[in-house]
Amino acid sequence: MYATETAEHMVVSKVLDSGGITLSRLAALRMEAEITGLSVVEMLQRDDFISDAEVAQVYADISGLRFLDLTRRQPTLAWALTLPENVARRKLCLVFGEVGGQLVILVADPIDPAVRAAIASCYDRPIQYVVSPRYQILEAIEKVYGEARKKGARLAEAAPISAPVAAVSASGLNVVEQFDSIVDEAVDRRASDIHLEPEEDRLRVRLRIDGRLVETRAFPLETAPQFISRVKVLANLDITERRKPLDGRFSHRSFEQEIDIRVAIIPGARGERVSLRLLARDRSLLSLENLGMGTELRQAFTRLIHRPYGIILITGPTGSGKSTTLHAALQCINTVDKHIITVEDPVEFEIPGINQVAVNREHGVSFARALRSILRHDPDIIMVGEIRDEETAHLALEASLTGHLVFATLHTNSAAGAVTRLLDMGCEPYLVASSLIAVMAQRLVRKICANCRKEYEPNLTERKILGIPADRPGVLICRGGGCSRCLRSGYYDRIGVYEYIPFDSGLSELVMESAPTEKIQHYAVSHGAITLREDAITKVKDGHTTLEEALRVTVADR
Repeated sequence: MYATETAEHMVVSKVLDSGGITLSRLAALRMEAEITGLSVVEMLQRDDFISDAEVAQVYADISGLRFLDLTRRQPTLAWALTLPENVARRKLCLVFGEVGGQLVILVADPIDPAVRAAIASCYDRPIQYVVSPRYQILEAIEKVYGEARKKGARLAEAAPISAPVAAVSASGLNVVEQFDSIVDEAVDRRASDIHLEPEEDRLRVRLRIDGRLVETRAFPLETAPQFISRVKVLANLDITERRKPLDGRFSHRSFEQEIDIRVAIIPGARGERVSLRLLARDRSLLSLENLGMGTELRQAFTRLIHRPYGIILITGPTGSGKSTTLHAALQCINTVDKHIITVEDPVEFEIPGINQVAVNREHGVSFARALRSILRHDPDIIMVGEIRDEETAHLALEASLTGHLVFATLHTNSAAGAVTRLLDMGCEPYLVASSLIAVMAQRLVRKICANCRKEYEPNLTERKILGIPADRPGVLICRGGGCSRCLRSGYYDRIGVYEYIPFDSGLSELVMESAPTEKIQHYAVSHGAITLREDAITKVKDGHTTLEEALRVTVADR
């Protein structure tokens, strides 16, 4: 009862604060509400003093639940139909889908105990409630149950489907609509990847958001072949091939944004699984200022990329933002008087004014072969998406010695480890020492959500890690409290942390001696290089990320 009164009070206050209603009119509505049996909130909605969406947002805030706009995401039909239609209409609720073993239920009024009781009587399993506007739930109910009746009638009359991909599954699920909905949700939640994974009893959908995988929904297992076929059709792949890995790509328009999607399909024990990498075209407009480099590092790196020749290496594991950094650097120096050519696998971001070549092994276009050909096209600047073998490494190093500025990436854990990696590939020490001008390692840490960030005083252990004296007063760091914007995680978006080693004569001598990684690292740090851990700690002190996140990402850099 108290929660209901609190919600009503907040709704009324919101209307009064907006100036949309006078006190006398409100008093008249209260009297009418007593006569009609409606609530004051329903009266305010009826007379358009407040929208359904605003009321739903108030209910979500009071109950601590997530607000979900159904104009962007649609319920999963197969799951929605598990709730009896009379319950859905009477209680204004609808099953949205399944996440992590929990059934996600849309409700207009989460405070009404009768709603939860009705749902509990239908399901003996964990329930997760989310709040949506009343009118949107009504529209969804009409669509879900209305379409199910129509499809049932059509399927009963229709002859067997002869097309290779059926739009509607046996469970009544519209695969085409649901797949579009999955992609739209991924775009809306800033996901970098979508995973469709057949399991023992369902098709699981997971999104990688800010570097972490999150289960978002699941479908009946019998729909898996149709989802896989839908992806193959979009990517122009052979839908009859189920025994070997397949790769492709296609474009998707979501919320007025054009998205390039890279497809990878691989056979598994329970059927084919799909990985989709989302590449928003406007991400290619990222600049060095937005990557998270400190002012001093950004200025040093900017000076470096304007050098006329030499090789610059960016290192880090898959998904650490190396390609984004390289493309931002290329855009910074992309002028009409420079001829820039790249060789990539694949071309992720298309940049106007730059000639980009994609690796294609089926047609004999490897990194080494493409690079050898590129050198005959009079380039000023070359970017090699990844150095994977000795031949590519030699060609890149030699190109940097013949008047070209070369950018490339390596899969190593640290900046100093790049030297050892090149030597292990068979590159001569003198070639590495004379051509390498800098190495930068990087990682991505999650940023604290600006909407729910809170300051707090670090404890003694945190102070020790941060290098803050125990007796220094007034020191505060931040963390996220969790809100609907960040999906209760406390984090929103990511920022880079960097380790930068410019090569001087001392380092070149160590390379000539084939010195181990530890010795190169020690020299670099003693001459002012900042490690990944140190840069991450700086971002904690500056309020960009949390100490837990900094330690997690730089665990190998202790």
